[in-house]
Amino acid sequence: MAEGISRRRALAAAAAAAAATTAAAAPPARAELDPRTFPSPELRPYVDELPRPRTITGDQTIAMAETTHRFHRDLAPAPTWSYGGAEYLGPTIEARAHHTTHLTFTNNLGKHLFAADVDPTLDGASEESRTRPHTSVHLHGAVTPPDQDGHPMDVFLPGESRAYRHENRQPAAGLWYHDHGMGLTRLNVHAGLAGLYLLRDHEDTGDRTNAWQLPSGEFEVPLILADRRFHPDGSLNYRALTLVPQGHWDGGQIGDRLTVNGKVSPYFEVARGQYRFRVLNASNFRAYHLFFRDRRPFHVIGNDAGLLDTPVVTTEIRLTPGERADLVVDFSDLGGGEHVDLINDQREAALIALVTGAQPLPDVVRFTGTGAKGHAKALPTRLRLTPKPGAPDRRRVVTLTQDLELTRWPPIGMSLNNLCFEDDPIARPRQGTTELWEVVNLTVEDHPVHLHLVNLHLVNRQAFDPTGYSLAHPRPAMGTEWAPPPDGFLLGAPQPPAPWESGPKDTVNCPQNTVTRFLVHFPTADELGFDPDAQFGTDLRGYVWHCHILDHEDDCMMARYRLVP
Repeated sequence: MAEGISRRRALAAAAAAAAATTAAAAPPARAELDPRTFPSPELRPYVDELPRPRTITGDQTIAMAETTHRFHRDLAPAPTWSYGGAEYLGPTIEARAHHTTHLTFTNNLGKHLFAADVDPTLDGASEESRTRPHTSVHLHGAVTPPDQDGHPMDVFLPGESRAYRHENRQPAAGLWYHDHGMGLTRLNVHAGLAGLYLLRDHEDTGDRTNAWQLPSGEFEVPLILADRRFHPDGSLNYRALTLVPQGHWDGGQIGDRLTVNGKVSPYFEVARGQYRFRVLNASNFRAYHLFFRDRRPFHVIGNDAGLLDTPVVTTEIRLTPGERADLVVDFSDLGGGEHVDLINDQREAALIALVTGAQPLPDVVRFTGTGAKGHAKALPTRLRLTPKPGAPDRRRVVTLTQDLELTRWPPIGMSLNNLCFEDDPIARPRQGTTELWEVVNLTVEDHPVHLHLVNLHLVNRQAFDPTGYSLAHPRPAMGTEWAPPPDGFLLGAPQPPAPWESGPKDTVNCPQNTVTRFLVHFPTADELGFDPDAQFGTDLRGYVWHCHILDHEDDCMMARYRLVP
């Protein structure tokens, strides 16, 4: 492991080096003229119907295997990975709160779909990963014991299975399950190992008995957003940058086509009425700023951890990787044959756009009216009251850092608190306490921060002076903890969360040059019904927290933590 860490630290900031060697230029009229990238074929949007993932319930044995899928009408079927026999991604799993679900996952994978893209210098990866890819299945947002959490080091190989027990000790929410194998997460998820997990309860039942008469059945639709890049033969292309040799970690896979439920910019036929969309950003790197072309208002009724206290009316929403949104949209004004498009105009940070040539992917989904009668019920003004954390028992400052490392290519590296995964010290919050986390982002990009097991309550964000901060607190060599408080370098007034960020979340976006503050309650064993500090496996204990840009967590932007008594 030590060799992997040192080589990884020798692998670092592609963005900085590429920026120095790439001349700034106006975006080309056609993507295929851009020498920085591997462009996909030109694909017409809105010609494929939106597929709806199959729904499964109860105890299940789910195989991970290679299959084939056609991402667009004009692309040939291509090899993919999936869960449970799907063509791509996995079935939507429905479960009930406080009822145990047993899921057994079997690794039936052969040679890695992206064997040539495996970087054996990353922690957890090796040359063997090209032919015998390891996996771990994490139920993102779930309250689970450590041995059931899908820890990135608790992996299993082809020919092996792993049984997970989910007691679902939480209210109804839109969770998701995905691969979390150490050093391979970005590749495994990109290949197709991800799916929704909808948790229902006695109020949010998912059918007509719903306490608030929310849209259900045919009027409740998953939207799994994931940008992808394709070879001319229709197969997935993981490489994004021509300057980075194949098999080298490249800082972030940015696709040039947007898929929804596995189809490039599909269409979906809607009746006159309301639809409930369970939206997940399952991209490796991209965030999305979503709105309708006609700027119609819609309601946000929930986010990562479940329903909000009250519906929020907005005309736009922004989602970073790992975040979810529960939306109700009214199409009662849409006549037969009329359509309205869901649009994205999110741009990458200036340096990222310069290095990668990444442009916004505008075409998300086209909604075409059928003229048929649909769901028509007034939304309530109150949904459910979520308890808020009390005053914090302590303040914890953590840093998101980016390094220029000339001994690796690309010469950048990511870290949390200036540490890699195996480095000490780790966070050891005490059970039963509430902490105020202040995430100090010194990098050139946003990072969605995710803590396993617990919920985060966003307090505010505040700009700060990263140059003054760094000069006043010189950073030691990698491997030495570095998280000085930002006091004295804060700029302007703290900014409150966006309306849709209210309520408990499990993933919070932390923008560049910003201090992001959120409250975290770390529950006791009695509150949880299990010991959150129990040892499992050979020598594993506790949970992880990380950036949910998958390429970053496969580098050093993932850390261990323990809930100590």
